[in-house]
Amino acid sequence: MARNPENARPAYILANAHATLGEVEKGKEWAARALAIDPDDVMTRYNVACFYSLCGEFDRAFDLLGAFLPRANADMKFWTLNDSDFDPLHGLPRWKEIRELAE
Repeated sequence: MARNPENARPAYILANAHATLGEVEKGKEWAARALAIDPDDVMTRYNVACFYSLCGEFDRAFDLLGAFLPRANADMKFWTLNDSDFDPLHGLPRWKEIRELAE
């Protein structure tokens, strides 16, 4: 981050690491930072959506997925449908919308 503060990747990686460790509040700070750095980047939105899914903030995850999937390439759409980070979303009504956007 010190060398490339315009790169959101370290921030969203740290957000997901904190989610895995159960440090949700620290993760939220890094997720917000990632989105502040590069709010329109597909990878940033994708990885922050992973964070929110893992933390149980499903509406935020769905909002991010819905925003980037129309612009995503086939690989990102496939990955979205198969990423275990999104398993908590699969049984929810909004998952149907995500599946449609990704197909």
